[in-house]
Amino acid sequence: MDSELQQVIKDFKAYLQQEKKKGLTAVPVLVKAVKEGKKPAAIDLSKIMTLEELYQQFSQCQNCPLGRTRNKIVFGEGEAQARLMFIGEGPGFDEDQTGRPFIGKAGQLLTKAIETTINLKREEVYIGNIVKCHPMKNPDQPTMRSNDRPPTAEEMEACIPIITRQIEIIKPDIICLLGRTAAQAILRSNAGIHELRNKFHTLNFAGKDIELIATVHPASCLYDPANKKYVWEDFKKIRDFLKRA
Repeated sequence: MDSELQQVIKDFKAYLQQEKKKGLTAVPVLVKAVKEGKKPAAIDLSKIMTLEELYQQFSQCQNCPLGRTRNKIVFGEGEAQARLMFIGEGPGFDEDQTGRPFIGKAGQLLTKAIETTINLKREEVYIGNIVKCHPMKNPDQPTMRSNDRPPTAEEMEACIPIITRQIEIIKPDIICLLGRTAAQAILRSNAGIHELRNKFHTLNFAGKDIELIATVHPASCLYDPANKKYVWEDFKKIRDFLKRA
């Protein structure tokens, strides 16, 4: 076997072992193809390995105070070749315990909305956050629930280079910004979420123009079910965009 191919296989095996530790149970692009009875599409190993390198670079990050109080870094997860990417503000209690983004009640609502409105599986998109560690109101109580707070400007500035690099690697066609904090951070705006949502914004990342749309955070729908209509409206725009693009 060609030595270069052997190295690719070795690297990919190492990547899968690392992802298994973070909760990966299958390779999404292969699972989808098999379920649909199709020949699996080509996997861009360069994207997968570059994301892994980025994870290794920041897995022990101490660039802001959050690194000293976290349980696990929540790097992000999903399809490296995703056309759609979601970005929230930061991990909460459940995410801090597992190292996986959006798996609590708000995450379950997000997953359901992705599947029923956009007609994609969670594993077909990529999900991340502005900050990678859990911002807590009381860092001395890391095992206490309802201990979440929005990240500070300092914390977000420390992490923005990571999420920006993730965008540059994945090169999605569209990004959905979940909530005011994430929308303001990425769009560099002070406007409220209802001023920013329900329309497309275009930003250039590493030479590619990417469409962005903001919506209310899924957690807000738990406190006020009336907010679900905004998620539904914005997700329909994403669905229609993906059909056209």
